[in-house]
Amino acid sequence: MDLTPDLLKVLANGGISIIIFVIWFVTYKTQSKQYTDLVERLFKQIEQDLKYKELLIGILTRLETKVDLHDRRTHNE
Repeated sequence: MDLTPDLLKVLANGGISIIIFVIWFVTYKTQSKQYTDLVERLFKQIEQDLKYKELLIGILTRLETKVDLHDRRTHNE
């Protein structure tokens, strides 16, 4: 098979397209993995925040109960 100028042009254009596709595909896969990792880290952060807020709610509830008991005692005296 002879490599005519037209055939060389088609191969060159196809080769460039394949290179661009490979670059796009690698970039897409990398960004997709980074996005997945980011979402997982955000979910972990939200879970930690939720646990912390539950702890704070418990502490504030106990403080409110103590304040209410103290107020009742002072009103009864």
